[in-house]
Amino acid sequence: MLKKKPLKHADESSREQIMDEAPEEGKISSNVPEDVAESLEAIFQDEHGKVPDLTVLERRRSPYWIAVLLGIAIFVVLLIVAAWVGFLVFHPFKGFSGNGLQIVIDGPDQAKIGEEETYLVSWKNTTKEPIATAQIRVTFPPDFVQTSVDPQPTDPSALSWDIGTIPFGGNGTYTIKGMFTGGIGTKTAIQAVGSYRPASFNSDFEALETKTITYSDTVLQGSVEAPEKIMPGDAVRFSYHLLNSGLAAMKGLEARLTIPQGFVRDATTGTAALDGDVVRFPIGDLAAGASTTVGVSGIFSSGHAGDVSLQAQTGKIAPDGSFFTEQQADATSTVLSGDLTLKLVANGSDQGGVVGYGDAMHFSIGFENTAAESINDVSLKFHIDPIMASGTAPLSEASSSVIAWSGFEDTTSGTRMGSTMTWDKTAMGILGELSPQQDGTIDLTLPVIGAASATPSVIGFQAIVEGTMASVGKTKINRTIRSVPLVYHFRSDVGITAEARYFSEEGAPYGSGPLPPTTGQTTSYRVLWDLTKSVHELTNLSLTATLPAHVSWPAKSAATAGTLQYDEATRTVTWTLNRLPSDVPEVIAQFQVDFSPTESDANRFGDLLGDTHFVATDADLGEQILKSRPALTTDLENDDAAKGKGVVRTP
Repeated sequence: MLKKKPLKHADESSREQIMDEAPEEGKISSNVPEDVAESLEAIFQDEHGKVPDLTVLERRRSPYWIAVLLGIAIFVVLLIVAAWVGFLVFHPFKGFSGNGLQIVIDGPDQAKIGEEETYLVSWKNTTKEPIATAQIRVTFPPDFVQTSVDPQPTDPSALSWDIGTIPFGGNGTYTIKGMFTGGIGTKTAIQAVGSYRPASFNSDFEALETKTITYSDTVLQGSVEAPEKIMPGDAVRFSYHLLNSGLAAMKGLEARLTIPQGFVRDATTGTAALDGDVVRFPIGDLAAGASTTVGVSGIFSSGHAGDVSLQAQTGKIAPDGSFFTEQQADATSTVLSGDLTLKLVANGSDQGGVVGYGDAMHFSIGFENTAAESINDVSLKFHIDPIMASGTAPLSEASSSVIAWSGFEDTTSGTRMGSTMTWDKTAMGILGELSPQQDGTIDLTLPVIGAASATPSVIGFQAIVEGTMASVGKTKINRTIRSVPLVYHFRSDVGITAEARYFSEEGAPYGSGPLPPTTGQTTSYRVLWDLTKSVHELTNLSLTATLPAHVSWPAKSAATAGTLQYDEATRTVTWTLNRLPSDVPEVIAQFQVDFSPTESDANRFGDLLGDTHFVATDADLGEQILKSRPALTTDLENDDAAKGKGVVRTP
């Protein structure tokens, strides 16, 4: 039961009045009209027909189930809040940013070429959730020779492992052993790439780790043996000794000797020279503990003195053609001043170079006694030797000449035998006794053979002069010295023909329209471009010319090779070919041009095509070829049927 509380009023008299006027329980106040009282009683009566005491108010309690529902609601809210707090604080997905797979590469930063090295590639799941799938691929440089891998990769060719699922904190390590065979002093890198997908994601992430390696040492040991002092003209040999001090064979090796300037090596030493200064020796495989020796023999030419250096290298050729030096050794010798100095110059230069078929070569042979005494019975011999293409056999004396001797006029009183000219004291008295500091010169001009007479396997020639002296003063020496050889290579003999015709050589019409051309009318001509050659491969060929005013392009063209096209914006005709092999002697392109002369062209030859410009690269020499042909007009000199009909007329 709720406690009844009396109503409170402003003063006690009011309270007493109300109490006096209060009806007895179950009745409405007598001060209320009877009809109203009856209505109020009907309203306030309870189920027993009684009217409650309205003089006091009673506070009733809420049903118990409301309190229960309220408690349950509060409990649920607290539970949800606790769950979210726990999720935010302890949930393993918090903060994941794609850096969940950690990869580390352990191993030496300084590698020794030819010695086995060990590298450990370790990985670990650093996320706070499982990784659903993962793969790791390790990449070593191309010069790395793998010897063992543990565990075996899923894809051995790519050095790749499929890891699969990795639990939180899961880890592993791959052990890779092998040796590097790159260039000494260079740097390379090992790279590991991981691809993985966390369990809570539907996309892949990548992890990358790179380790830089420096090739700081090598198992190859080398030394160069060279004379301490050298006299020009005396035979000398440089030797290169090589030892494999490692525990495994070194494979695919090649030795290279860079010979000093002025050193003339024997033709039988090594393989073909590179850039005129490097001699190559293929060694192949060098077993562990094995050694080998290569060398080069020759003489120092006249006119060279002082300290000279010989550099020797061993390495291998990379797939891109570059050379990885795995061992290097050097030696220094001193070349003494000689007794007789020889100097050979051609076309104003002592460096050699490129020469064209049919060119004239102007040689100058200089000689001087640099000794303190007279040199007696000097003989000079000048000869030109062909240079053969790699892999071709030497030619006989009769077919090896690169000089058109039939056009040679000897004004020096020398003696010629084949491709060799000789002068002695009978031809030049000064050579009988050459006094100290006395000198002389022999000049001669030799015509180079034309392309039609050339042997395809001959790619150039070498010119050299030798001097033999019987004695210096009263001392007999019988020494022979040589000049620095001048080496020349033939450039391509490519020829260009550019001509316009109205009729073919047989008289068939190529063109159409009035001939001579007439103002206000159109005459068609055919332009022919012809490329011919007999030696060398050409690459990146192009011929270009511009159409003059009053000439249009009717898009009628053809070519036996390459692409012939017209650029309307620049009015340029272009013929391009990627390459022209050495065994293809000729290619032709032809196209039609339409000439519509105006009054300004009357009474003169009309312009049909601007200058033709030719650009190509001689693939054998790496030299660019530039040629041009003059502009073409309606004066068709080579067209017998149209000759004399080129001046533009008016109707």
